[in-house]
Amino acid sequence: MPPLRSTHHGPVLHPDLVSGLPMPSATSVANASPSSSRKGFEARLRELRNDRRNVALPGLALAYLGVAGLLVAPLWLGGLHWAWMIPVMGYLQYRVVISGHEAVHSTLAYPKSLNDSLGVVGQAMVGVNFTAYRLQHLDHHKVRNREEDPDGHIYGWVVEARPGLPRMAVLVFGTFIEILIKIYQKGTGGIGTHKKQSDKVKGKKKRDTLLVIGSQLCLIGTCWATTGWFWGYLVLWIAPLFGVAVFLNRCRIVVEHGLAQLIAQQLPGGFKEFGGLRIPTVDIVPNRLEQVIFAPYMFNYHCCHHLFMTVPHYNLPALRDLLRAHGYSGYHENHGSYLSALARCIRDPGVAARATD
Repeated sequence: MPPLRSTHHGPVLHPDLVSGLPMPSATSVANASPSSSRKGFEARLRELRNDRRNVALPGLALAYLGVAGLLVAPLWLGGLHWAWMIPVMGYLQYRVVISGHEAVHSTLAYPKSLNDSLGVVGQAMVGVNFTAYRLQHLDHHKVRNREEDPDGHIYGWVVEARPGLPRMAVLVFGTFIEILIKIYQKGTGGIGTHKKQSDKVKGKKKRDTLLVIGSQLCLIGTCWATTGWFWGYLVLWIAPLFGVAVFLNRCRIVVEHGLAQLIAQQLPGGFKEFGGLRIPTVDIVPNRLEQVIFAPYMFNYHCCHHLFMTVPHYNLPALRDLLRAHGYSGYHENHGSYLSALARCIRDPGVAARATD
């Protein structure tokens, strides 16, 4: 565990990114001995990890009800209604995609059998082999640099491009390449990880492959029946999935990991100042609307999550308070909106070496 800083200066926060944030009081931290401070930290961390509640189920149920409603809506709605049905469907799909991340960490629902069932079925609907995704995503948490990161192509190619329009073009049009990579990584033939896999894991991957194929066939039939078009699946399911859900997820990742590349270059110690984080990331403190749109399941507390990935999403705000109060090494946050952070990732000339060529 990276060291706790017994100082009133609080966590590592970039001065240009955070202003006016309350720091821990000098007396509350300075008066505590290192051992008592560590014990208190670890005790509180255990509480947050062990607090298991099915907080996500009502919202997840509403998302699935919304998806079901939009799948049958073309029976009565058409014409201009497509202008709102496609983006709303994409947003609901995005919530299903993000729910899979929580299921990967076994924090979506309890008991674990329910968690994994929701993960397997939900991800099959959006074309993801859940077992392969779990393997691939845990690798994302373990690797030590962007080159090894299975998600590195998402944010790395963006921040390495020249700032301004070239970088924006990579963000937008790189979505198509990302989709192809996702199909390879997490689709029916998801690689998950190159490490040797047990027969049990291989069996689960085959099961999930069949579920992905079966769910897509069911969606093709449903969309054909409700729209009256044999290509209705492309309009009602694929267009919102790739055009809205994947792009929202892409922008979120560029902010949460791409911005960390920028911050690291501006800190005296560089990437070392991210402490225990193998892949640097930041917390985002957006307004409520942006949190609803970009960060279901408290995803904006992404630095907290990478530091302690077994803490359930609903306890990440409390974890943030704990990390800040103890000046935890490696914690960073950006006090501002997702859109402003994304704009900075696009225009800042110092994100990567290639930007200064």
